[in-house]
Amino acid sequence: MALSLGASKAGKAPALQGIAHRLEAQRAQVCPAGAEPPVHPATIPPPDLRDRHHLDAITLHIATCADLKEALPSVLRELLDMLNGCLDSGAARFATGELCVVHRALGQATHEVISPIGLALPVATRERLQEVVRDIGRDPGARQQVSDMDGAPGGVLIALTDDTDRGETGRGETSDDWLWLGEPTAAVIESGLANVVINTLSRGLALHQQQQARHAEDTKSAVAQALKNERRHLAAELHDTLAQELSYLQMQSARLTRAARHAPQDVQALAEDVHTQARRAFRQTRELINGAHATWGDAPLACVLDNLIEEFETRSGMVFELDNRIQSLHLPDAQALQVMFIVREAMTNSVRHAQATHLRLQLLYQSSGHPPAARVLLTVEDNGCGFDPADIAPAHFGLGIMQDRAHQIGADFAITQPRQGGTRMTLSWERRDT
Repeated sequence: MALSLGASKAGKAPALQGIAHRLEAQRAQVCPAGAEPPVHPATIPPPDLRDRHHLDAITLHIATCADLKEALPSVLRELLDMLNGCLDSGAARFATGELCVVHRALGQATHEVISPIGLALPVATRERLQEVVRDIGRDPGARQQVSDMDGAPGGVLIALTDDTDRGETGRGETSDDWLWLGEPTAAVIESGLANVVINTLSRGLALHQQQQARHAEDTKSAVAQALKNERRHLAAELHDTLAQELSYLQMQSARLTRAARHAPQDVQALAEDVHTQARRAFRQTRELINGAHATWGDAPLACVLDNLIEEFETRSGMVFELDNRIQSLHLPDAQALQVMFIVREAMTNSVRHAQATHLRLQLLYQSSGHPPAARVLLTVEDNGCGFDPADIAPAHFGLGIMQDRAHQIGADFAITQPRQGGTRMTLSWERRDT
């Protein structure tokens, strides 16, 4: 017998009546002539299933458990015993493994089959149920259909929770749960008993999903705060120790360079190299300190750029403009940090060296390739005097650092001179926002 699907529990009742008719029709095709029709149980649920307090206790147990794989087997066995106890003597009983939950936990990519305690599905049936649910996940519309699936185990498969977001990698951002009832389900469905089981499981799993999501968010926030505190502690240590020593070394190496002006050529070159390396080390240390204090949390990249503009407006009389054509773009922290450093360096160069009066930042999506692949394009352009990158002296290593940072995040970096004058810095990377 083929597998039938019930509609999702969220927002509407499962399509139980339609499934019941289909199961009855399939049984009629194999029922011998003159055979007695199946005996249906009473339509009024027995006391066990009307015990609201007991069912609420089951729901609460599911919602508050730490691990569904440990809690659900005993819950399912209890519900299975309740169902069998509520059926009339002539009704079909649930046999071994004829009730289970196909569950995918928060953040997991695959489903697993959870059976009642002491019972187990055959391996082939478990694997086929996992395949069916995985195929349904690729077609969200299938969750609201009643259809047959060739090769599927006989019975009814009903969505208990919604799979609202699998994310770009296919890993679920919410949990996803299905209830499978074995072949002798028509009598149970027609009696309305299945509704009680579905409601109990669905409410409990939905609440458990909310609890897990809230716990994951709290954990994420706690880890982020701990990392922020650790970065600030490290920044303070760098500032009070290494940065001070490097500042002194930079000043002394500058004195050494001036003192070596009349020394042999190789001594002058050596003194200049020591001074250059001291400046580089001091600058990189200062950037590490600034980066440790940088915070953006869940703010999109446009907010980071806004903050940079606000920072430079207090230090310069230039006019700054942000042309943002992306509503929301969230980057991983490591990538956002490198982008921020590159943009800050470009803006610093414009303020210090370009003699510019206007600076424009532009953020947009661009397409390239076949088929087009979305890329992010970030442009920093001023109306200053411009320069030729080939004429930059080796001692001015800011441009090299910007190129290194772009390489670290897999971005394309370029410095060009527009026809109208000034300098344009472009940074582009493949769209992989979070």
